[in-house]
Amino acid sequence: MTFFPRTTVMPLYPYDKRTNTITLPSAVAHEIFHLAEDVGKPAAVKRVMELTGAGLKVAKDYVDALLKAR
Repeated sequence: MTFFPRTTVMPLYPYDKRTNTITLPSAVAHEIFHLAEDVGKPAAVKRVMELTGAGLKVAKDYVDALLKAR
């Protein structure tokens, strides 16, 4: 049986691990905002985690701040 080593995939928009801040382009932030409103916050948090590689708390804080700002 052949085993393949795991490869790590770099997120499209990596977040700053030192400060736990996420910076997304405005078009992507707009997409996340509409996803949170139309589908729900859990889907938006999951999408932020996929795009940035951030953990659950950081991604949830980002979505909460995005919804509060608009």
